[in-house]
Amino acid sequence: MTICRNIALAIIVILSHIHVHAQCRITIEAPDSLPFLFSVNDQLVNQLPVLSMTFNQSVAGKLNFKADFPARPELSFSQTLTVKKDAGVSYSIERSKGALKFVMTSEIVVTLSPDDLANADIPQEAHDSSSAVTHHNGCSPLVDDATYRQMHAQAEEQHFEAKKLSTMSSFLSANCIRVDQLQYMMSKLSQEDNKLALLAASKGHVYDTENIQSVLDEFFLDRNKSKAAEIIETNR
Repeated sequence: MTICRNIALAIIVILSHIHVHAQCRITIEAPDSLPFLFSVNDQLVNQLPVLSMTFNQSVAGKLNFKADFPARPELSFSQTLTVKKDAGVSYSIERSKGALKFVMTSEIVVTLSPDDLANADIPQEAHDSSSAVTHHNGCSPLVDDATYRQMHAQAEEQHFEAKKLSTMSSFLSANCIRVDQLQYMMSKLSQEDNKLALLAASKGHVYDTENIQSVLDEFFLDRNKSKAAEIIETNR
């Protein structure tokens, strides 16, 4: 009886260990104009906005996914999805019936190595916007993330939008940035005239100018959108 009880206890321990380490691999992809921060069950996975990412998740079952868009906060959304144990799933962020949602694009069975288990819940491959750009026709080299974040911190300290614009414009004059970074900077300005001024100041300081049309989304008024399109054309 003692032997049987010990065997039963051992089986329970093994099964509980397997449950704790139930793994799944998740890939999330977004449109080029929507770099995102991603959370699972309110736990933030990435610190900087990305366009795609792949990571291991130690808990399967019902999970709450949330995508936050720093450049377009009004589009942020959450969705509860069921992810199977030992599954590799891919989701794309797509618009459906006027709203954004996670849409499954593939699902496979995966076998994770001990190294994968050790790195559970740590992003295995988090591509920032620059990794999506294999060629560019603008400036280089790109500004480093630390310098970019420092500028944003300084801009946020400014109480007047004119000062915030001045901080961003000065930063632009000395650095090379991506379009998504420029769009995020523009999103921090409430007045469209200031957005236009920042766009004008970006001439010669944008890495992936082939993507510059996406900043037009920052303008609500048609006349300002037209002015922005003219600035873009002039800057080519």
